[in-house]
Amino acid sequence: MLWIANCLLADPSPREGALRVEGQFITGRTSHLAVKVSTLDARGLTLVPAFVDAHVHLSVAGDAGLIAREELRRGVAGVIDLGAPEAALASLDLRPLRVRFAGPLFTAPGGYPTQTWGRDGHGLPLTTAGEARAAVGRLAAAQARFVKLAFDPRGPMLAFDVAKAAADEAHRLGLKVAAHALEADAVRLALDAGADVLAHTPREKLPADLLERMKGKWVISTLFAFEVAPERLAALREAGARIAYGTDLGNERTAPGIDPRELALLKAAGVDPLRAATQDAAELAGLKDLGRLSVGGAASLLAVRNLEPEGLSRPVWVMNCGKMVV
Repeated sequence: MLWIANCLLADPSPREGALRVEGQFITGRTSHLAVKVSTLDARGLTLVPAFVDAHVHLSVAGDAGLIAREELRRGVAGVIDLGAPEAALASLDLRPLRVRFAGPLFTAPGGYPTQTWGRDGHGLPLTTAGEARAAVGRLAAAQARFVKLAFDPRGPMLAFDVAKAAADEAHRLGLKVAAHALEADAVRLALDAGADVLAHTPREKLPADLLERMKGKWVISTLFAFEVAPERLAALREAGARIAYGTDLGNERTAPGIDPRELALLKAAGVDPLRAATQDAAELAGLKDLGRLSVGGAASLLAVRNLEPEGLSRPVWVMNCGKMVV
């Protein structure tokens, strides 16, 4: 048993306190230690939950095992992989990094991303509703938690009846439906098909009727990777959309770990970056024991010097499931 003491606890609002860690879990929390116990002195530091990145591509970023270790070392305890070939799904068991995944992007023959980065199985061309339902069934059997639909006008787009069949089958099997949709028309198609999650903040300004339809649905930020103005995310937040931090790791200009540029853009959009990257991203991922400094939760946390984007991105030390990460 170990108490981490003399620090602030932020999840997300900071307050003085101490945490008791036993094995992999947080087993106690107090505002003041009244007795002498074995402690880890975190004086001058703030404890925050380990981060969850809600949009990554581990197999695109590099050797998945190496990427997973670097994510953990830099403070990311969980991820949602939103685009990997079916043949690679078994290799996404990268514990102690927690990985939720969608498998390949459902798309039309010749559609995004099969002509670019996804030509090696990251995109799955589908032509019929039956093919879509069968693909969802395979992914569910492989333990996918999401299905991802691609609506990208740079190439042929998934037929609506195929997309709707995929979404309906995903919901029947308990999977969430994410959509690659960066333009207003693509967002409309995604919502009509049954999407629960926009995998990116759309580049285009959304009309009022689409913003209204986003209330209670999820948006993954990816503002830096796609050079999206924070105002686009601010409008979605104001409309009642739920926001999760995501970097689109594997895209150009991204690297494993916590991205201060993404956190700064979230802040500029009026979104609490710490909450978006911990509590809310963990909820979207279905990682119930991550994202909070709660008794009974995983002892996966970071000690940081401050709660600014640069401070959060450079933890002094990282603990994952009760063990220091080096």
